[in-house]
Amino acid sequence: MRRFVSLFALIVTGLSACTDNFETLNTDPLARTEITAAELITEAEYSLVDQLLGSGFEGLGPYGLHYVQHLSQTRRTDVTRYDEAQSSFYSLYTGGLRNLQTVIDGHAAGAEGAVTVSGNQAAVARILQEWAYLSMTDVWGDLPYTEALRGQDAPTPVYDDQQTIYRGVVSSLAAAGEALNDEPIEGDVIYHGDPKRWRRFANSLILRAGLRVSGVNDQLSKEWVKLALKRGVITDSSGTAALVFTGTETTTNSFTLDALYDYNFATSEALVDFLLVRDDPRLPVYAQPTWAGLVFGKEEYAGMPYGITPEEAADIPLDEVSFPGPAFTMETAPAVLLTYSEVLFNRAEAAARGWAEGNPGQLYRQAIKASMQQHGITDEALIANYLAHEKVAYEPGRSTQLIGEQKWISLYFQGVEAWSAWRRLGYPELQPAPAAISVPTIPTRRGYPGEEFAFNNLNYLEALRRQFGGDEDPLDGRVWWDVD
Repeated sequence: MRRFVSLFALIVTGLSACTDNFETLNTDPLARTEITAAELITEAEYSLVDQLLGSGFEGLGPYGLHYVQHLSQTRRTDVTRYDEAQSSFYSLYTGGLRNLQTVIDGHAAGAEGAVTVSGNQAAVARILQEWAYLSMTDVWGDLPYTEALRGQDAPTPVYDDQQTIYRGVVSSLAAAGEALNDEPIEGDVIYHGDPKRWRRFANSLILRAGLRVSGVNDQLSKEWVKLALKRGVITDSSGTAALVFTGTETTTNSFTLDALYDYNFATSEALVDFLLVRDDPRLPVYAQPTWAGLVFGKEEYAGMPYGITPEEAADIPLDEVSFPGPAFTMETAPAVLLTYSEVLFNRAEAAARGWAEGNPGQLYRQAIKASMQQHGITDEALIANYLAHEKVAYEPGRSTQLIGEQKWISLYFQGVEAWSAWRRLGYPELQPAPAAISVPTIPTRRGYPGEEFAFNNLNYLEALRRQFGGDEDPLDGRVWWDVD
């Protein structure tokens, strides 16, 4: 998922003329002066997926994957020790979000707009924007939202509180889903232009948002859950939202570099041990056998200890730990935005709360089965044995724990969402890094870009004071929905 250069950087917006014919004489008749809505959507999908799920330039994927202890580091243990607090959101706003806004504005401008846009392209652009904003606010907390992407009309945008962002996201998702008709969406490389699947994706995001706020606003949570289910969420594996890479220079899974050349991301000890004790058949998909074991013809799995010092990490031979499976790290490995399995887990939780129809235990088991099938595990007997395992079998009195644990497993390589789900549900019970640097607990957010102190000082400081009661920008600060 290498970072795409924003197509806006490629557009020539005009030159000052000193003579009447200067512009004519200095215009390349073969150069492009317009881009299409399809190109903007394609670029936005790749760039936003890279930044929110991947490990490329300013990618947030590794933070979620390390904080939730799906992965650990083998040498440079800075992220797993909570060293650097700040992450930049600038390229999100100036890249994919900006390009999607051009699609939306182009449709609003109609025939007079610079870009010809169909109604469905505008609706999908809005859905993609809201998916991104939902992920972003879960990472940072309060963010520019209502005044974002307005250029010189709002050069120093205010930070909206997270409740405002969540309400705006849900409202926009509902409206965009309603606006979709049956016309295919040109430029879409996630659902390949299928408006029906985009509509269910939007509703499934509303379901995700509804459960996210359950700890802070029970009534609103119930309202959004019911709205999503009434409108229609993803109902089978074909609805899983994923971007499949071609393996070319510009569209390659960015984790490939970490896997094939760097070897700094290993499967964590916490995850490997959790899967081993449950005889989880996903282990050979999630992780590779250790090289040391293979030398002796043994298929052995061993996770990398989490959050230790670089000196301690250097003492552990690389051939004695397991690295992520190729299904997640090869050049063409897909990046997953939302799965059918997650929707089933969310429906199971909603049913357990009495907010939705269905048997919670049955939905929970279906969710696990969907996760298995997503990774090519179809043996019914094998799945049945797993579902009957004493640490897996559904018990109504332990629904939050069991759903939390199994959801954590199923969200492997969906870093931000896995981290957000873990922060809300609290399972499994993970231990913080033993050699933590800046905070003693597992981080609950990322800090804002340091440049905001200079470029957007008043709004930046107001957001900090509103959320955390001071001028500190803490890794262990809690976002609005993250309550004890």
